[in-house]
Amino acid sequence: MRRNQMWFVWLGLTPIFVYFLVFSVYPVIYAAVISLHNWGLMERTHPFIGLENYRWAFTDSLFYTAVRNTLYYAVMNVVGCTILGMLTAVFVNSLPKHLIVWMRGVLFTPVVTSMVAVSLMFVWLYQPAFGVINYWLSFIGLGPYNFLQSTTQVIPSIVVMNIWKSVGYFMVIFIAGLTTIPRDLYEAAEVDGANKLWQFFRITVPLLKPTTLFVLVTGMISSFQVFTQIYNMSRGGPGTASRTMVMHIYEIAFRFFEMGRATAVAFVLFAMIMLITAIQMRLFSSDVEY
Repeated sequence: MRRNQMWFVWLGLTPIFVYFLVFSVYPVIYAAVISLHNWGLMERTHPFIGLENYRWAFTDSLFYTAVRNTLYYAVMNVVGCTILGMLTAVFVNSLPKHLIVWMRGVLFTPVVTSMVAVSLMFVWLYQPAFGVINYWLSFIGLGPYNFLQSTTQVIPSIVVMNIWKSVGYFMVIFIAGLTTIPRDLYEAAEVDGANKLWQFFRITVPLLKPTTLFVLVTGMISSFQVFTQIYNMSRGGPGTASRTMVMHIYEIAFRFFEMGRATAVAFVLFAMIMLITAIQMRLFSSDVEY
């Protein structure tokens, strides 16, 4: 009977293992092999060149431009989504129960909306001639601003769009964290005369630290992988002002057909994400007891 049970378990798990090996492990290994070759997409032969593609990546000036733009985007996006997500969660959680579900649904709607549709909508909103945002700004004597064609405004403009779309997701995560905080702590603080602001900074923020760490790590990873909104809204321009790491990889692979160099940069991006994640885990992780 035990042997039959083991066979049943292994037969059930085999398709999962095969799927994982074929679609996860094998592509990573094959990409690592490609990164060690001069792998032109239109060429028949692919000579082995060792770490030359990695050396080229670190000597390419556009690589450092892409790294700087990606860090700039990631920091602005993660900080904005984390702060607004936490504040929105606290606000929604303070509403009457019959309004909480409705408000969560409204604020979560942009999250499930297509990124392509949202980014194209904001391209229209940012239009300098007939965009709604410049139209509103004209009433207070500002603008028109060419948000997506300005080297200083293009990344902040894309960040604003992404925060609008993503803040509902962060809100839901923080609401889940708020439900784990005992209500007794707030009641004791009220008895001691603490106001809402004091409770927020002395109770809510410290006890949401595990949730905040999760949000920071996942938000940073997704920010480093940003592509769709950059491609749809600015194509990495003007010039190289919004050229991010994934956009850089895309250009190398599908504009210049240098697959070896593109995969080498992709592995460098993977190493950067791992390093930053490790730093975040080291700085922000701690045990919370209550």
